[in-house]
Amino acid sequence: MSIQEQNTTRLSNQNTLHNSPKKAPDSTPQHDAKMRRRLFAARAGFFTGGFTVASWAPIIPFVQTELSLEPAVLGTLLFGLGIGSFFGMPIAGTVSTRFGNRAALAASGVLSCLLLVVLAMIPGFRIECAALLLYGVTLGCLEVSANIYGAQLEKEAGHPLMSGLHAAYSVGEVVSAGAITGLLVLGVPLLWVVGGLMVVLAAVLLWALSGVSPAEGRSAVKSEGMVFAPARGRILMLSLVCMSVFLAEGAMLDWSAIYVHQVGGVDLKAAGVGYTLFVIAMAIARLMGDRMVERFGRARVLVTGMLLNIGTLVAMVLTDSPVVLFASLFVMGLGIANIAPVLISAASSVKGCDPTAAITTVTTIGYGGLMAGPALLGFIAQHKSLETAFLFIAALLMMALLNEIRVSRQLTAKS
Repeated sequence: MSIQEQNTTRLSNQNTLHNSPKKAPDSTPQHDAKMRRRLFAARAGFFTGGFTVASWAPIIPFVQTELSLEPAVLGTLLFGLGIGSFFGMPIAGTVSTRFGNRAALAASGVLSCLLLVVLAMIPGFRIECAALLLYGVTLGCLEVSANIYGAQLEKEAGHPLMSGLHAAYSVGEVVSAGAITGLLVLGVPLLWVVGGLMVVLAAVLLWALSGVSPAEGRSAVKSEGMVFAPARGRILMLSLVCMSVFLAEGAMLDWSAIYVHQVGGVDLKAAGVGYTLFVIAMAIARLMGDRMVERFGRARVLVTGMLLNIGTLVAMVLTDSPVVLFASLFVMGLGIANIAPVLISAASSVKGCDPTAAITTVTTIGYGGLMAGPALLGFIAQHKSLETAFLFIAALLMMALLNEIRVSRQLTAKS
């Protein structure tokens, strides 16, 4: 590769955080109708991912209480979710290219619903660990499959779509967290709540996917093994930032209810309200995310979101007021909402890299944060405090942000 070509590639990759997809040419009404059906299916996939994730959050305090788990042991249990996701995500790229987007989304979505019902049974520590591990595998496959499909549709549409699609994920979280928390407060048994909702969710997902061609997303060339992109350069940096963000988001899923219960003194049955506020804020911000990216660019959206996350984590450590804790979780939801969509969209735009492989790599490495996060935070909480664990997350986000800024400046200087 010549020096001029190298400089062009560096500039293109640096601009993945600054540029939006180019406008697509005008299409026919038939094409637009087909695109709407495909977007509806993609939103259903994202909605299912968000719904199942948020359904797990209110279950966690019941698991801890029913099995009498110390924070470190609970962290070990939650470690299974991260491990499962870490191994499930690479599967998504392979399944999508071999069997199509519809098969990948349908299989992973329905299995996630089924395993969540098993988790709500709380059958015992060993079975709970095994079920959570398998749930992580299916959830990881579901989330990456949805992002792969969303990135494909965004490129075809020629304008930002990822934040809007991730908004469906957040809406799923809001509906799930609100419904489950509300029904639990009304006294409905946990298993009845989760079992009923999962049956409805699986049926809706399969209906939405009926509008997608079975062959869509299949590769003409059959790949051998997992679909990955080399973890170096721009892909590596996006992956590391994604890792810190996923760790922070996972911390809110796994520990926010426990935090407001133990630190803020909120009743156990109402502890899930904090996470509900978090996901409501994410949904609001993501609904505006595509317009924000078009107006301000990916880089500004990323930096602003990271700074909001850091500030709210510090605020949570400095108070035990339930009102301030709930408000901080809401603000953090606003900040973290569009970071992952920006990173995934940027990964799919890295020059010289297959979009499916790039998304698989960034999300898989990123979910290393979810894999290590629960156990690490549980260890810190056991030997120090939950407040110290939250400060650790803030420090990690700051380091990731500073490193991203440094690398972006280096790429600009070399170009």
